[in-house]
Amino acid sequence: MASILRRTFSTAARTLLQFVWKGTESIPEYEDHMRSWFSNNPKLDGADRVELSGIEHTSPTDPNRHVSGRIFKMGRRLVSFHAYLNGRVVFSKASFNLAQEESFDEPGEK
Repeated sequence: MASILRRTFSTAARTLLQFVWKGTESIPEYEDHMRSWFSNNPKLDGADRVELSGIEHTSPTDPNRHVSGRIFKMGRRLVSFHAYLNGRVVFSKASFNLAQEESFDEPGEK
């Protein structure tokens, strides 16, 4: 019963999640993957806003295409992240990476 209530609450919380794309148009595939993170990572409980900055890109230290963003709870930044189209996420804080219950393949070019 408790798991049913938690799942219902988690689903409701995810529908209230706001995605803000700054400097680019939204990419729905990324948003779909990001929504699943909130079910799989208890450190993200209560998060209400995801801000994504700029376009999909690579960097000298990460040649795989990704988007960069930050997750907020009540106006306070919880964590920054890189997200990949295959669903993989890398958070800026190790404790968020450890809490993520899903394991994903290494990111690859799309």
